[in-house]
Amino acid sequence: MMLTQQHLYHYNREQVVHAKAHQSSYLEFEAQWINSALASLAPTPEIENYSDLVDEVNQFIAQESSEEPESALFVSEHMSLEQFRILVQEFALDGLTEAQIFYAIMPRLTLAAQMPMLRILIDEFGSANPAKTHTMLYQKLLQELGMPDDAAFYFDKIESSSYAFVNMFYWLTLRADDASYFVGALTYLESIIPSVFPCYTQACTRLGIENHHYYSEHCHIDDFHAKECFRLLKAMNQSNSLNFSKAWDGVRLASLVTNQAFEQAVLKAQGLHSNGHESASSAVQSKVAL
Repeated sequence: MMLTQQHLYHYNREQVVHAKAHQSSYLEFEAQWINSALASLAPTPEIENYSDLVDEVNQFIAQESSEEPESALFVSEHMSLEQFRILVQEFALDGLTEAQIFYAIMPRLTLAAQMPMLRILIDEFGSANPAKTHTMLYQKLLQELGMPDDAAFYFDKIESSSYAFVNMFYWLTLRADDASYFVGALTYLESIIPSVFPCYTQACTRLGIENHHYYSEHCHIDDFHAKECFRLLKAMNQSNSLNFSKAWDGVRLASLVTNQAFEQAVLKAQGLHSNGHESASSAVQSKVAL
């Protein structure tokens, strides 16, 4: 059997729920994918100290934040409701399990580094209020759009790049040889989201979607999370547990995988790309027709 990102996703979920002896074929597939992604990153000057790392990260995020891609402009200004459903579909597996796998990074961090990570997790899970968890906010969005909130519904509908986005977090938390990769990736994501998620909130306003809170909450809270991530980096540096080059690679890996997933999702919504998977909106319409 030729493995795919979808196979790797199901393997990851099974390992979390019912841990078993690892199957080498899945780990080899994952390693080939990650190594290929890391090898594709542009070479950069060697980062020799913490100050250099922070400077590089800030410059990288500032550059990405200043460039609004055509895809984001399309989402905010032109995307139809049916197209928006497809975009929401592509990130459903992440939204419906958001941050759950982040717990796995905690034992890999020093006690001081666990504190900012814990504060981020508390927010992700709505300060223990189920109605305010990010997953519940995504469920409400799906329900308003007339889409199922059962993750299994999307298994055969989303693209490989969407699966890769979810699988990246399993590698970062469970199998990367250094927690620095994860912290770099999380720092990128928490820092960039307040700049890129407004295209979602603008689309929701334009389309009259009331349950926009999954997106608007991220625009608000991730600015605080970004600060926590830099505290996390600092705590790791102070305990000599931060690998500068691996944290920097984590930043760029997250950028690569996230942007690929978003671009492919928008193309699919536009009808310009598909691997043959049925969209959630068309599936829902088919059920209604039946």
